Amino acid sequence: MIKKLIVSLNNEMTVKEKEIANYILNNMEEILTLTSAEMGNNIGVSQSSVIKFIKKIGFNKFGEFKIQLTKELENIKQNKDKIHSEIYLDDSLEDISFKVFNETIKAMEDTLKIIDHKYFEKIIDIIKTSKKILLVGSGMSSIVAKDLEIKLIKIRIDALHYESSHMQLMKLATMDKEDLIIAISHRGETEDVIDVIKKANKKGIKVLSITSIEKNTVANLSDFNLKVISEETNFRSSAISSRMAQLILNDIIFLRLTQIDYEKRKEYIKESRDLIKKLK
Repeated sequence: MIKKLIVSLNNEMTVKEKEIANYILNNMEEILTLTSAEMGNNIGVSQSSVIKFIKKIGFNKFGEFKIQLTKELENIKQNKDKIHSEIYLDDSLEDISFKVFNETIKAMEDTLKIIDHKYFEKIIDIIKTSKKILLVGSGMSSIVAKDLEIKLIKIRIDALHYESSHMQLMKLATMDKEDLIIAISHRGETEDVIDVIKKANKKGIKVLSITSIEKNTVANLSDFNLKVISEETNFRSSAISSRMAQLILNDIIFLRLTQIDYEKRKEYIKESRDLIKKLK
């Protein structure tokens, strides 16, 4: 509930309120031991700013907010029999189908709420003007990286994705400041991805990352970051809703780039389609 409330109000928040919101999302257990004054001190804002924010998200008092937070954290601890978010071991196939669809739709709706479209437009321009693009992602994130690679190639943007971390580093060695790294990692803590970003930082190569909204290393090391919201628990390898939200971001990037230079892009897509037909 608290996370949903914060997400729903994201576009209405001031810079200071967003700092408080991010602190809450990333330090829920710690907050249970703090007073409102201590929390404000940790964030670098006044106690009154914390109280105003708590009221903004629907709580009359800081104590009331902490009671609700305690309940939500307890619910998380009790979800050990869940195999994926709201899916339980005894769910029927019908239950699973309904919940997967609902969870995916919710992830996309929540992600849409936090998109800053002016910031997104700037990212689109950076992708458009970059000389070469290296897409980095491991595991399930590699699927998302491959999807974006294919979409960008269709409209004649020089993009490459290698599953091998060694090949990623070899490609990185040939890149310069006119190029771009797009790093995809939901949790933002994948070591291979972090390694590529750190080396790109040293070379002065811009990095765009696509990660979860939670605080993470990949986002912190990136020049630009697009965030995805999803609620997934034990079976992270399936990453259903987060992967779908990331793929939707890929579609938005592809469609906006196509729209910007439509006549040329349309011909590129047609040419690709015609060449593929000849192979069949």
